[in-house]
Amino acid sequence: MPPTKKELLLAALVFLAIPVFGEIALQVAKVHFDAQLYGPSRELGWGLRPGASGMVSTETRQLVRINSNGFHDEERSHEKPSNTIRIAVLGNSWTEALQVPLDKMYTAVLQEKLNGDSCFEGKRVEVLNFGVAGYSTGQELLTLQQEGWNYHPDVVLLAFYPARDIANNVRELNNALDPERSPYFVDRGSQLVLDDSFRSLPALQPQQIALQNVGYQFNKHIRVLQAVNALQRFGKVRAAMATARQRAESSGMDNLEFAIYAPPSLPVMQTAWHVTERLLLAMRDEVAAHGAEFRVVTLATRPQVIPDPAKRAEIMRKLGVSDLSYADHRIQHFGENAGIAVINLAPPLTAYAEAHRVYVNGFNKTNWGAGHWNETGHRLAAEAIANDLCQTTNGPASATTLSMH
Repeated sequence: MPPTKKELLLAALVFLAIPVFGEIALQVAKVHFDAQLYGPSRELGWGLRPGASGMVSTETRQLVRINSNGFHDEERSHEKPSNTIRIAVLGNSWTEALQVPLDKMYTAVLQEKLNGDSCFEGKRVEVLNFGVAGYSTGQELLTLQQEGWNYHPDVVLLAFYPARDIANNVRELNNALDPERSPYFVDRGSQLVLDDSFRSLPALQPQQIALQNVGYQFNKHIRVLQAVNALQRFGKVRAAMATARQRAESSGMDNLEFAIYAPPSLPVMQTAWHVTERLLLAMRDEVAAHGAEFRVVTLATRPQVIPDPAKRAEIMRKLGVSDLSYADHRIQHFGENAGIAVINLAPPLTAYAEAHRVYVNGFNKTNWGAGHWNETGHRLAAEAIANDLCQTTNGPASATTLSMH
């Protein structure tokens, strides 16, 4: 027999009561889920949501606040204050740095140190953080073009993490959470051409973005929705990890990160290197056209900063290489030939880690050496960059010529 109206009403009440009681239980138990910090972008694929805030627990549990312009940084005005040098830092999750407090990020420590050391004589220094997790060099170039110049920086630092950034510059190897959602630059002989086909994705259409933004507002206040979204993100991360493994295997590599420690032998990695170097030239020219100074900072990879030399030697033996610096040296030599200043962080961070027998990555005994920089890593990176900037004397020849000593 078909259900009666009374039975249907009772079933509807039960169906509605489950999420209500679930919400009450989560509120009473004071269960908190990671904040939804990222949103869709038709220009860049994704980005940090302006004004978003909440707890995140990617590697440590931190209260994170995104500024009103959509970056993990203190509030910044577009107008540059008088008597101020601005340094714009482009990068991925290593620069975004959700794992440490805002004032412990290397960009914040760098700003404090440069002001304390008076490296730019008579001028105040602001270091602006434009890092977003998963961004490729191409996305960082677009960020500079679409956002960075609004702040009138005098120096542009590209924080380059070789173990991710080279592969992420080509669609075939990109291991971002959703590689199809990323813009790419494709080499067309004499120029790089932007492949913006990602903009045709259903999730990036204006109406869908509007609906996602409405859903975000509900998600901020309803913990049942937060729980559902947390499960969805967990599933996406697992799927992305599986996809990354499949891509590595299909490319003939055990791990895409390990491909940067030796000259590329596979065509797809050769293409990735070629596109990356073309992007560095494009960014050099972009910065020069705005009368600013361009520098590349190669960030130390995880194997490079293992405190135990024997463990590093074991990794090198397995990889069949004599050192772990191929990518650093290649970028350094490329920079010398292309007129791009390059700061290599691996030597000072490795020396400190080995001398003090400490990990600059990871946050507890279960993940030492894994994940992103801890506060020690950020401090060391800031000190190394500051030392390089303070020792440099060839600032840009413009109305805001840097006075360094």
